[in-house]
Amino acid sequence: MGQLRYIWKNSVLKIFNGRSVAFALIMLVTCSDYCSPLGRFMDDVDYPVSWCLFPFFMANYVFLILFWFLLIYINSDVPFMQHANMYQVIRTGRRRWAVGQVGGIFLRSFAAVLFTALCTVLPLIPKIELTNEWGKLLRSVAVTNAASAYGLDIPIFYEIFSEYTPLQLMALCVLLCTFISGFLGTLMFLISLYSNKVLAVAGALAMAILLFFVINSHPMNRYKLAFFVPSIWAQVAQIATPNLGYYWLPSVPYMFGFLTVGTGLMVAFILHKVKRVEFNWENDDV
Repeated sequence: MGQLRYIWKNSVLKIFNGRSVAFALIMLVTCSDYCSPLGRFMDDVDYPVSWCLFPFFMANYVFLILFWFLLIYINSDVPFMQHANMYQVIRTGRRRWAVGQVGGIFLRSFAAVLFTALCTVLPLIPKIELTNEWGKLLRSVAVTNAASAYGLDIPIFYEIFSEYTPLQLMALCVLLCTFISGFLGTLMFLISLYSNKVLAVAGALAMAILLFFVINSHPMNRYKLAFFVPSIWAQVAQIATPNLGYYWLPSVPYMFGFLTVGTGLMVAFILHKVKRVEFNWENDDV
């Protein structure tokens, strides 16, 4: 229980800081801009839209890479060597402190993902369909040229409607994006302990940018590359949509298995390193 309380307290400190405020403002403005064409279409056809829009936002490559860049930015306080953490290490011990930092990364990731999901519907209130049905509007966008006619940059995939309900797809996307975000944050923590902060940020950016190599490869090779690039898995809304005859995203169990095992291995290396690492405390408390 003491460890859980420490993780929670540490998470609150990580969530409510300057980096998180910048993340929130940029995401709110960006989502409002993306929602504007959809709002015009809603007004013209006089239909409400499903509340499950976040998975489709993440299927837009520009929005997705912006999300990862901002996520990396809010985690750029690794390896958490601010002066406030110096006293935490003294009180809790090194191993408990390290576990608390990883737990804080995941809870901060969950908060960032949840806030982003909320931002995708806030600009469209009150014309939101609060049911567990996809509704007419998204189906219309998926099967007509409404997206190009209104300049809508949110891709809607018709095949996903028969595979998941809005609640199921939203839960899957939020959970998966949280795991991917936590994975990237833990990777940054690991690299920063063994090297430095600059290399940690560069490594996470490289992992994020790799999604473009997957996207631009031939569909026959895309599914092979996608097995090793977690940043592309956030496009889970495409999982039921083939590209030139190929289903290129890995299965959902594989994604969660990879992220769980990968994160577990990184935590093991972090706990090994933190026992003897020399802490160099800094004044960056923002």
